[in-house]
Amino acid sequence: MADEVESEGQGRGILQWMVALLVVTGLSAGAGTLASFHMLSAVDRIVDSRKDVVETPVTSAFNPTDRLRKISPVTTNLAAPPNSWIRMEAAIVTDKLNEEEAYALTAKVGEDIVSYLRTLTAPQIEGARGLQYLREDLNERAVTRSGGRVRELIIETLVVQ
Repeated sequence: MADEVESEGQGRGILQWMVALLVVTGLSAGAGTLASFHMLSAVDRIVDSRKDVVETPVTSAFNPTDRLRKISPVTTNLAAPPNSWIRMEAAIVTDKLNEEEAYALTAKVGEDIVSYLRTLTAPQIEGARGLQYLREDLNERAVTRSGGRVRELIIETLVVQ
């Protein structure tokens, strides 16, 4: 008789365990369903609010007739410290020019870059501020040298050794 009571107690314990497991599983499924409905409604609100936004077209700072022309890579020594070299690859944005004018213009700007870089020292072009000053100076010189036909000089690579 003791065995029957013990087995009946084990059966009841397992049954209670299964009921508790089913209740917890049901609660988890319900919570997951409610969370997904909440997230879907939030996404719908975001999508609806984006429909009211008028998308502005992206405009370029350059004209459609402007062209990007590469300047031959420039390698020269710096004014200081001794045995320091700089190599720069750049391009210019120009108005509509024929090929001969563009070739002559890129050659003039390239020469001017070499003569300017020879006057610099390594500390003058260190860091973000030095690079920004270099870019501004080269832009100004390129616009002046070209008589306004260069819109911008773009530094592609710069290596100081």
